[in-house]
Amino acid sequence: MNRLDIKNVKAYLRIDFDDDDSLLNGIMLAAEEYIKSAVGVYDSSNPKANMLYMAIVQDLYDNRALTVTEQQRKRMSYMFSAIILQLQLESQGGAG
Repeated sequence: MNRLDIKNVKAYLRIDFDDDDSLLNGIMLAAEEYIKSAVGVYDSSNPKANMLYMAIVQDLYDNRALTVTEQQRKRMSYMFSAIILQLQLESQGGAG
């Protein structure tokens, strides 16, 4: 497994400072574990898995405050669920 590193994550999030590196490392580990728990494996060579990983990291980083709207939560939940289902099907030898 070749997990995305903090440099890639910071570029994706457009972060150009190091103050939040320890927070980001924790969020990155949580995102990876979230995918493993939902799908069974995190295959970093799969573009959909990486898209989910980055979306989870961004959601956890951006929504650290309690000011997230219900609409934002529903949108992210729907997207996570859809990608997780696709990855589950792929890991079971289903559709690609």
